Amino acid sequence: MASVVPFEYIAHVLTIPVSVGAIETKFIFDTGIGLNLISEELAIKVGCHPDGSTFTGRRMSGQAVTVPLGSLSSFQVGASRMRDVPVGIFDMQTKAGFGDAEGFVSLSCFRTTPITVDYSAGLLILEDEGSLARRTMAGTPVAVHVGYDGCSTALMLSMDLPNGKPISVEVDTGSDILILNEWFAGDVGIDLHGQGVRAVKARDETGHEFVRYFTELRGDVQVSGAPSIRMTDPQVMFQKIIYDGLVGDKFLRNFTTTYDLARSRVIFAIPG
Repeated sequence: MASVVPFEYIAHVLTIPVSVGAIETKFIFDTGIGLNLISEELAIKVGCHPDGSTFTGRRMSGQAVTVPLGSLSSFQVGASRMRDVPVGIFDMQTKAGFGDAEGFVSLSCFRTTPITVDYSAGLLILEDEGSLARRTMAGTPVAVHVGYDGCSTALMLSMDLPNGKPISVEVDTGSDILILNEWFAGDVGIDLHGQGVRAVKARDETGHEFVRYFTELRGDVQVSGAPSIRMTDPQVMFQKIIYDGLVGDKFLRNFTTTYDLARSRVIFAIPG
């Protein structure tokens, strides 16, 4: 039977109710985080101790971030109770601004269970065979690349720039606007130092200095092979990153989106 979980927005990210052992709390649902994360404080409360192993991931700008790993004996989302769930133990203070969320739920929890984010209804839905079949009939299935790296899971989607050039973007509900590697600026007719472009220089929590360029991209950016799944004249951020790009909330929230990792596909449906 399909299981329904309400979500709430904090800024551009989604938070869902979860149970960690006997503790009910909120986690951020983030398709781009890679692995599940739990705050150091909550880990202590539920007896989740580092097991001596670590995981090293990379930020979109390339910086390596290493976290100690532990395991949750019981973790529940909706009606789905999972056992021995690997988690990174993380200092949530570095993610200030996410309210009372005490961790991150990644796609690694749903490698075999299809899930749908119904933005218009404010629901995350864990699908069963019947409900998934109906999603497939009503929507547009698109092939994606699912990358597995131990306890981490990443999802890459092919999209076409306004000039028709295909790029591979990470699907990241934790991002806001469309992010493109700055080497594509010329392909889309953007002068990063021209009028209408706002440049922001800053330093992230790893100490890495970066420059981000914000502007509007003229034309359609669409899912490759699915021209109806598109955004027109999107706001875009350019930066030197390790991906072609990332597509986030500003795009995804226009659709009902089903992640069916076992079949390496995402099903997009236009609400209404």
